[in-house]
Amino acid sequence: MFLDVGKAKKKRGTVCIIGLLLCQLLLAGCGNNMEESIQSSAGNNMEESIQSSVGNNMEESIQSSVNNTEREAEAYGEEPEEETPDSIPVCEAPSNWREAYEIFLHDWKAIESYGDFAYLDMYFEDRYFFDQYFLCDIDENGTPELFLHSTGMDLTAVFTYTEEPVFLMYDRIYGLNFETDEVVINGHWHGAGGSGIDEWVAYRIEGDMAYYSMYIDFMDISEEEGGSYSRIYREQTDEYVRMEDRREFDILYADHVEPCVLAENYRLYDTSDPSGLDDIQ
Repeated sequence: MFLDVGKAKKKRGTVCIIGLLLCQLLLAGCGNNMEESIQSSAGNNMEESIQSSVGNNMEESIQSSVNNTEREAEAYGEEPEEETPDSIPVCEAPSNWREAYEIFLHDWKAIESYGDFAYLDMYFEDRYFFDQYFLCDIDENGTPELFLHSTGMDLTAVFTYTEEPVFLMYDRIYGLNFETDEVVINGHWHGAGGSGIDEWVAYRIEGDMAYYSMYIDFMDISEEEGGSYSRIYREQTDEYVRMEDRREFDILYADHVEPCVLAENYRLYDTSDPSGLDDIQ
């Protein structure tokens, strides 16, 4: 049997043409699906990536800000709060003695920023407050001292002013000696020791300091031990001495106590009345 070469070639050509047409159809279908798949995948991935990146960055930024605020609040021992113009007070230091003293009159608790009053708060409890005052330039340097008095404790706290308020002392004040620039105290308001009656202490005011300048006490123990003596503090040598008589006591008493203007002679103003700031006594 002989093969017809011409017919065979014709059949192979037809088959090839059909095959090529089928391949083109398949490729066209695959190409469209692949392109749509790639575009869809790329678009979805890019959108998800952008959303994820924006979301993550925004979340991280917000969380970082919250963390920073919390860390700053913890460092100052405070609870974090929303920062608004009304919640951020602007405080300026007083620029002169009048402004400083006005702050104390408006809110006497402000003195606690300049001195230690914890013991008074604990000891007097509900009687711990300052409600009266007067002004006096004890060292005559042009800046009056503020004598902030408490009717509850019967104690007076003394302040002056340099570049800021300065706490000098507090005690039960007997009087002011303008010859020696001293605040003089009789006895002691708390604790034991000393006669109390003939016991005198003086603090000399110089600028922003109160110096312990004088102490005298006369102890009459004749009924107990058949005698008496004086106890003297000498500022020049910074020592206490015991004297068997009261001669030195009398000299120091005449110099430091007798010239005093009694504290009870000063006019006291209520802290609600600022007019006392114009009355330097």
